[in-house]
Amino acid sequence: MASQKTEAKTAQLRLTKYEKARIIGGRALQLSLGAFPLVEVRPGDSNIDIAKREFERGVLPIIIRRKRFDGSYVDIPLKELLGNE
Repeated sequence: MASQKTEAKTAQLRLTKYEKARIIGGRALQLSLGAFPLVEVRPGDSNIDIAKREFERGVLPIIIRRKRFDGSYVDIPLKELLGNE
């Protein structure tokens, strides 16, 4: 487990636009299927609006798994990636 933390530090600690889109889209799908929102819902909000606000506030308990060239992978918590932007 300690080696995974050191590997995460060597990985690029920046969220790509594709990862961001996947997170927001996946969370919007969960909300449409009845998941409980983690932020206040305002009148007229769509599932995408709620998912974007959850993402921006960093309340989503998500871990990004990035594959390395040698076939191994690194797990990086979303909060760690959002802290570097």
